[in-house]
Amino acid sequence: MTPEERRRFFDRLPADRREALQKRLDNFNNLSPEIKQRLREEYEEFEKLPLAKQDALRQCFRRMNQLSEDRRPIVRRELMRLRNMPPERRAKRMENPMFKSLMSDSERQLLADFLQAMEPDQPTPTN
Repeated sequence: MTPEERRRFFDRLPADRREALQKRLDNFNNLSPEIKQRLREEYEEFEKLPLAKQDALRQCFRRMNQLSEDRRPIVRRELMRLRNMPPERRAKRMENPMFKSLMSDSERQLLADFLQAMEPDQPTPTN
């Protein structure tokens, strides 16, 4: 957006939304070029997902944002760790008693829902 378009857009928002969005925009602008590029690429991948998966991920992100400030980074780090594991290792970790003791039932369900929404769709077999 041009600065004028951005100003008009922000002027139409309620004050609380305008303030929150401005804060997020400022945070984004303060990121390194590498991180900005990675976020753009992740968003492009997100846009390629079927709408049902996009909706499922949005719902997961909303639930993540409802976690307490102290739990959110812990669950986020665990999500990244699990995401990078092969499925069989991931399942084993999530069943581990130590893992279960570190995460609440709702946090484990959130992680499972995130991982399911991130899974690529399986092609349907053709006969």
